[in-house]
Amino acid sequence: MLSRDAEHLYWLTRYVERLENTARMINVQSELMLDFPGDKSLGWKPIIKTMDSEKLFQNKYSEYSEISAVKFLGDDKENENSIISSLEMARYNARAIKDDLPRSATEQLNNLFNEFSGGMSSSSSRRKRASYIYNVISGTQRFFGIISDNFSRGYAFEFMRLGRFVERIDMNSRIIDSLCINKSNEQTHDFHTLEWVSMLRTLSAHESFRKEIRGEIERGDVINFLLKNENFPRSIYRCLTITEKSLSALPKNNDVLEVIKKLNHRVFSARLNGYDDKQLHNFLDYLQRRIHLLDEKIHKNYFHNYL
Repeated sequence: MLSRDAEHLYWLTRYVERLENTARMINVQSELMLDFPGDKSLGWKPIIKTMDSEKLFQNKYSEYSEISAVKFLGDDKENENSIISSLEMARYNARAIKDDLPRSATEQLNNLFNEFSGGMSSSSSRRKRASYIYNVISGTQRFFGIISDNFSRGYAFEFMRLGRFVERIDMNSRIIDSLCINKSNEQTHDFHTLEWVSMLRTLSAHESFRKEIRGEIERGDVINFLLKNENFPRSIYRCLTITEKSLSALPKNNDVLEVIKKLNHRVFSARLNGYDDKQLHNFLDYLQRRIHLLDEKIHKNYFHNYL
């Protein structure tokens, strides 16, 4: 297949996965802030920061309020990581390979864009904003369901799966970083518990976690589950394993497989229970840098002759 088509397939699913995870963060954080005992900005600022968008946000908005943060993460077109920007880039990549995609997948992206664009920021109602976010999450899941049920397995499918899970690893590490590392001194023990529940809910992991872990929700158990669980589809280790399988099915994979295998071993062997906040942050930062390196090698091997 043409390298440019492979690149469009890869980035199509990266952007769809990105907008779903951004929507998840907005959804759960909005609910969590209802119970936040102190300055509300302490809840939204870490999320903006972990998306590497702090400077742009500060140039545009005077405070980290819910309305400002949701607008910035939702439908601010100047923010390249916002839901609307990710939707536009997903549609751009889909148009470039429309003959290779199921028609219903392209229609689903267009429906998502039409439903979301221009609506959320104009609504002052938290309930209406939550409805927009819920539709984004369910809409992206329908898109991936269409791909799973209607797309022939082969190189094209593997590039789509590769893009999705590379993005998921990156976004999940950022979500964990934002909710674990940046905590207010004003928080109570009860709010710490709410944070862990919030993190699990953001990643649709609460029910699966409770089936495996009984008793109180503890920091170490949550972190271990989200990073190292071998069976949960959104855990970092599971996503790395799926990424390795996709790369194994592609040619010219020696360099990229070396990166992913080393990273997979590092995650699985890490003794996360003993990490304090700084050590965990450094570990997640290392993980994000290695994913960036993997992305560079994927581009070099499959999409371009240079970087």
